[in-house]
Amino acid sequence: MTCQSYTLSMEQPVQVDLTNASFDEFISFLFDRDVSSDSEKQDPWYWQVETTFAPEVICSYYVRLFQQPEFLSTRFSKAQLEEGFWAIQGANLNCSAYGIIHESDLPFSQRAGCIRSMFDLFSHLFSKQSLDTSVSMWWDSMCYDWHCGNRKRERGGDDERLQDAFFETLSKLLSSASGTCQGAALHGLGHLHHPETPKLIERYIQEHPSLTNEWKAYALSAAKFQLM
Repeated sequence: MTCQSYTLSMEQPVQVDLTNASFDEFISFLFDRDVSSDSEKQDPWYWQVETTFAPEVICSYYVRLFQQPEFLSTRFSKAQLEEGFWAIQGANLNCSAYGIIHESDLPFSQRAGCIRSMFDLFSHLFSKQSLDTSVSMWWDSMCYDWHCGNRKRERGGDDERLQDAFFETLSKLLSSASGTCQGAALHGLGHLHHPETPKLIERYIQEHPSLTNEWKAYALSAAKFQLM
């Protein structure tokens, strides 16, 4: 049993074969959907889909998307982007970026490349496109396994290597001029539990003397791994 729990539908999942899907078809699968009404928010489409896919191909599609995401703003509505990015970051959709990084048997170098490309996603899209909770919770979704103990650095292997890859990317994001990027990075660092986090955030606070008291308190909470 993991720390996260989900209310799943009793319906049989819809089977979708993405094995031969092109990049554009994969993007449409993620974003080109009728947006859920408020009454359906607890049962989104990606809880009802099970996909067949080639992990190496889908990983390359995510890297391509994250490195050059600007086109999304012209093709899809804000609501479609919000729901699509929730699908990408979550554990429910088996071809999500979370699933590719955490669960697949892909070589570590490919999964680490996917993590690093998320810096571009934030720099080129999230820092400019005003979305709702999908952006602020992105790193929470990606890093929470270390917060709740599903992953532990002392085990070594993927638990340590993935933690280092996330830390590298979050460190880079924290140095961004964008407040959106800085806030998201602090949120992720607060859940990642990397041993270098306190030093990184101490340096961040020293380099930003104009931080508000509220923002500084948030950063200090992240350094102590006390964020909710």
